[in-house]
Amino acid sequence: MKANKMIVGLFAFVCVALLTGIDQLTKKLIVLNIPQTGDISIIDKVFKIVYVKNTGAAWGILKDGTILLSILSVIAIACFIFLFFKLDWYVKRHRPAMFLSVFIIAGALGNLIDRVFLHYVIDFLYFELINFPVFNVADCYITVSMFVLAFLMIFYYKEEDFSSIWKKKS
Repeated sequence: MKANKMIVGLFAFVCVALLTGIDQLTKKLIVLNIPQTGDISIIDKVFKIVYVKNTGAAWGILKDGTILLSILSVIAIACFIFLFFKLDWYVKRHRPAMFLSVFIIAGALGNLIDRVFLHYVIDFLYFELINFPVFNVADCYITVSMFVLAFLMIFYYKEEDFSSIWKKKS
């Protein structure tokens, strides 16, 4: 059974690496192709691509909070790695949480890489119609996954689904 857990862990690692790579590639394409003062309208007055250097979180929260946000990212990554390995792939009800954990880890890692190496996060997706804060692919991974996970915790999972992860194995 340990070999199977290693295979699942390796598969998750590869998925995190690929998802993080996609996020980093999209950000690199923006840096190379969009000037900081310009934008590309995809759907006029609805959606456009812009290049924003974000030193905080969404809606300007924690502006210039790179160190704090980096620490919070490391904590989130550690928590979701812990959750991933405490869950059991062979328990069918655990799989959605494991799958979502991979996306959350990849998103947090993608933004952490930016914060560590650039001291800001590259954001570029902007819904002009509703003046939604500019975001990136990593933010999509995190937001959608957290929303789905919250939905599952409310409507799908039962307390006993996770009670086994806190028990010590003999």
